[in-house]
Amino acid sequence: MASTERDEGKETDSNAQFQATIDEEGRTICQTCKHEMCVNPSDPQQHMASNAHDSTTESSGSQTDEENRVSEDCGLANTIFKKTEASLTACSTKKNEEEVDQAVVTNGPSASPVPFRFSSSPTLEEIRSLQSAFAAERGWGKYHQPRNLLLALVGEVGELAELFQWREEAPEGLPGWTTLEREDLSDELSDVLIYLVALANKCHVDLPTAALRKIEKNRLKYPAKRVYGSSKKYTEYQE
Repeated sequence: MASTERDEGKETDSNAQFQATIDEEGRTICQTCKHEMCVNPSDPQQHMASNAHDSTTESSGSQTDEENRVSEDCGLANTIFKKTEASLTACSTKKNEEEVDQAVVTNGPSASPVPFRFSSSPTLEEIRSLQSAFAAERGWGKYHQPRNLLLALVGEVGELAELFQWREEAPEGLPGWTTLEREDLSDELSDVLIYLVALANKCHVDLPTAALRKIEKNRLKYPAKRVYGSSKKYTEYQE
């Protein structure tokens, strides 16, 4: 009799871990470890006794909010990386199939009917997640504070400037630059972008939204009909 009461109590406790509401597909979710399953009288008891529930519960109970955020970034980073890799592979295949001329793709000196465009992925948010996960995995969070990130950004801009130093002005597309020079340019530009995004992240600045807002401010400062073809500062146009 006592054994039966204990079993009934265990069943009640396990069932209490699951949502009372059931969706249209007849599935429910464990409130402790968020495990989802089809509704079946034996499912809650089997899940509560499983290693999956115990290990998930232990890990979730010991994680801080910061660790949870880092874990989310790392998980999202893996997803983004795989998605981006697949996107780049598809893009490369398409270019090979269409045999797009490099001068056209980069808007070189030739009159190009195809304007240069960035790829649609990754987004700035995806880059933020990738970089956050990269730094977290190496324990660099204590170093990646606003002041240090700003100085690192300035340093990378200096390295970028060195690639153009003592060279003649080049038209759009940089015709005449070697493959190695272009690769160095891509690396330095990427470093600048990564540090900029990391700095915005630490300062809690929504960079995409801020950029749109800034473009709108510039539109008002520089009315197209009034400043077309001129490089004067907006203060020179104010009455």
